[in-house]
Amino acid sequence: MAATSAIADVKGSVEIDITENKTTNKYEATSTLGLAFDSGTEGAFAGLNVKSVDGATFALDEYYIGTTLKGVTMSYGEQGGIMPEAVATTGFDALSDPNFAMTESLQLSAMGASVAVGLTDVTTDVSDVANVQASYTANVSVMEVTGAVDYNTTSETYIWAGRAQAGFGTSTVGGTTTYAAEVLAFEADVSAKGFTAYLNGDENDISENAGIKWATDVNGMTLKADANYNFDAAEVTPGINLSFNF
Repeated sequence: MAATSAIADVKGSVEIDITENKTTNKYEATSTLGLAFDSGTEGAFAGLNVKSVDGATFALDEYYIGTTLKGVTMSYGEQGGIMPEAVATTGFDALSDPNFAMTESLQLSAMGASVAVGLTDVTTDVSDVANVQASYTANVSVMEVTGAVDYNTTSETYIWAGRAQAGFGTSTVGGTTTYAAEVLAFEADVSAKGFTAYLNGDENDISENAGIKWATDVNGMTLKADANYNFDAAEVTPGINLSFNF
């Protein structure tokens, strides 16, 4: 497959993440440089993202190529999954998330329904399917409701997921659940005026993490701060992110 275009949208980003290392009790900074290339013409589209972490790596992070035909969008690439994801700070979510393992995939979407076929290793066998995901999103009154399922062809197991979200002006209230390995997990979240708060856990531990995230624009630079409280460890983990897009 090949895609060409006379016009491409190129964006760059610089990010600095400052987090606490619980082992050394010191704060560590990670710098990430990113470039995103997006292009589209006559219904076709393509794009890729590359990033460098602390200057030590420079790698392709994500790519995709696709088209929209008669209301159906089709795409191929390393583009993530279609299951609902946690709002919580990375590393402090309680939900079962197969999206992180989704590499190359074929995806189709139309009228709120989506299907993703994840491939194991396209360099050795393009027909070897790792997992299959399906989701459907509908508007019910003031709420947006999503139901999804992931089937792993190797373990022959399912992950069921659902999310409901309601908007009230500039504020939102939502809840996400997953059911995997006979364990029901949940996360509740609320967002307003740049703040997002969450609480998560599962049926065996109702309160695992609670946290708050904040984001604002400072003269064109985005400043983000977050803090997570883990109930089991009785620890607060703060974090700061500075980013500039150009």
